[in-house]
Amino acid sequence: MKRTFILIAVTLITLFPFAGHAQYNFPLAELEKLTNKNLGDFDTYVMEKDYSLDTKASTQVLKIYRSDKPSADGKINKITRYQVPNAVCRLEFSSTDKKYYLDVKSKLAAMGFKLVNDEVKTINGVQGQVYHYSNGPFQLALTTYNTDTTWYVVEVHA
Repeated sequence: MKRTFILIAVTLITLFPFAGHAQYNFPLAELEKLTNKNLGDFDTYVMEKDYSLDTKASTQVLKIYRSDKPSADGKINKITRYQVPNAVCRLEFSSTDKKYYLDVKSKLAAMGFKLVNDEVKTINGVQGQVYHYSNGPFQLALTTYNTDTTWYVVEVHA
C-alpha cells in the first residue's frame, strides 16, 4: 500500500509541471474543418479546448480567443476568426511552439499543399517571413516573426 502511494505521488509530481502548461495546438486538418463551422459552433468548439473569447479585442467580424493556460515560456496561444458577411471565414492560429509549426510544415505535401510564393512582411511592427501555400480549395500562410520571442502563425481559409 505504501509503495502504491509513493508511486502515485511521484507520478503526480512529475506530471504536475506539464499539466499547468498544456495549451491546445490546433492541427492543420482541424483548422480546415473549423473554417466550415458557423460562429456559434466555432465558439463552442474552441471554448471546449480551453480558449476564451477576448471581448475587448474582438469586433463584429473579428473574434479573438486566447488560451486559458500559458505555455512553459509564459506566452498565450491565440486563435482568431475573421469573417465579413457573405464571405468565407479566415482562421489564424498563433503559438510560440516551434515543434507545432514544424509538424504543420511537414504535413503540407501529404495534404496536397504547394508553395505559391514567399514574402517578407511587417507584422506587429517587426519583419516576418510569410510562406503562401495552396492545395486548390484552401489557401494557407505560414508566418514566423520575433518580438520578445519567436511566434509561429498558421492562417487558413477556403
